[in-house]
Amino acid sequence: MARYGERAAPAERAVSEAWWNLATTGSEEARRELVRAGMAYNEVFSDPEAFRKVRGWYAERSRIPDALLRRQVEVLHGALAACQGDRKTISRIEELEAEANALYGNHRAEVGGREVGENELREILRTSRDEELRREAWEASKSVGREAAPLVRELARLRNRLAREQGYENHYLRSLELQEIDPGELEGIMSRLEAATEAPFRELKRRLDEGLKGRFGVERVMPWHHADPFFQSCREDLAATAGEVPDVDGFFRGKDLEELTRRTYDALGLEVRDVLARSDLAERPGKLQHAFCTRIGREYPYDVRVLANVRPGAYWMETLLHEFGHAVYDKHINPGLPYFLRSYAHLATTEAVALMMGSLAEDPAWLSSVAGVPEAELDGFREYLRERERADRLVFVRWALVMYRFERALYADPDREDLNDLWWELAGRLQLLERPPGRDEPDWAAKIHIAVSPVYYHNYVLGHLIAAQLRDHLERYVTRGPFYESRSAGLYLLESLFGPGAREGWRETVERATGSPLDTGRFVGSLR
Repeated sequence: MARYGERAAPAERAVSEAWWNLATTGSEEARRELVRAGMAYNEVFSDPEAFRKVRGWYAERSRIPDALLRRQVEVLHGALAACQGDRKTISRIEELEAEANALYGNHRAEVGGREVGENELREILRTSRDEELRREAWEASKSVGREAAPLVRELARLRNRLAREQGYENHYLRSLELQEIDPGELEGIMSRLEAATEAPFRELKRRLDEGLKGRFGVERVMPWHHADPFFQSCREDLAATAGEVPDVDGFFRGKDLEELTRRTYDALGLEVRDVLARSDLAERPGKLQHAFCTRIGREYPYDVRVLANVRPGAYWMETLLHEFGHAVYDKHINPGLPYFLRSYAHLATTEAVALMMGSLAEDPAWLSSVAGVPEAELDGFREYLRERERADRLVFVRWALVMYRFERALYADPDREDLNDLWWELAGRLQLLERPPGRDEPDWAAKIHIAVSPVYYHNYVLGHLIAAQLRDHLERYVTRGPFYESRSAGLYLLESLFGPGAREGWRETVERATGSPLDTGRFVGSLR
């Protein structure tokens, strides 16, 4: 096991570095290097002889008395299983994924005859009252979909081909198994959330629509009337319904968002200055317009970095707090663990920490104590800010359900001709969005996750569930007050969640860190 870790380490590091270079430059050279690094990684993990050996250990893992060794076998089996299959198919997937990453990174939409970035599109949809400009900006936000759709379909076909070689019905089901998620269990969670959120979401959407009709003087609310181009957030929309509201972006005007991030994590006793120093946070041409956190390899001291495109305002404050939630998790995994266990317990557990931290950006107590917003500016708005955060979680869940159900259908049949119709059927049923008359574009392909982070979105939902349980546990039993003001909360996270890494299954980690098994109860309760 140790020898395999030694083989894997340089390959993993090379892929991480290549992906970082592509995201920060968008260059063709970086794209080619990512393909080369990806193929070298697959050479290590696609070894059929190694897989046969580890698969045998995996089948008999219950007989391995050492729990740490047993867990290593489980994790390594998943890594090897993910890379098995026809070499030509794997090579083609690597090429297409690198091409897709470059496409999303380099694409710039056009509005009014000029190129604009995502920050500018977001600003138009947040502030403009010009109906035609809003529509043009919304359509522009989807323009990458036309180029990306053929890539996504081909990637889905190829991923399915590999999955079927291993006896799976499709890539979606294979991915869930490799993430240690039971498809039936996940469907049960999603169905319960859909049912629990149906009535409150319908009422919220009615309120939002009434406010937006008044704001824009229209009889019908169309997708471009929402501030978020996918309607995955409703903070700005809610302001249209609430009468006098605070200038939330104004809370951060003239503030150093990096300094507020550092101060937040300092209060928890979690150092992030080293991560800030290695990160790339400024907006510029050719750079990926989204945000992410990555760790370059698993060797200690850990090289953790964040990419963002920061502008002053609540959006990027939340994003920085979110991404550095991933960062503190990554950098505090116990380096004494065996190589393959130096990782977070699960995608959902790292998302839980990130979501919990990101939510602070509009928490009235955090705004006062950490961001230094005068109490007088918050007076009368505390309940509105709490409602705004609750409403945003509700809207996000309905959006995530669209992604979940669409991706399942995509991998069930990547060649179906009605994907555009399916997307709008789901958006209509789950988000209550009206399809623009005559619109027949692959708007689904404008979402980067569908192309380059497939079968991922459910982890945000699971992350929300875990975050609700984790914050409740921290503030009820550990800090007995706001968790973000206490080093005891940081120490608890270090000992119960970060440090253990992947030494046990994620369900065991969740139960130990939150005091109870994963369920939907506390999250649904937080929406009321």
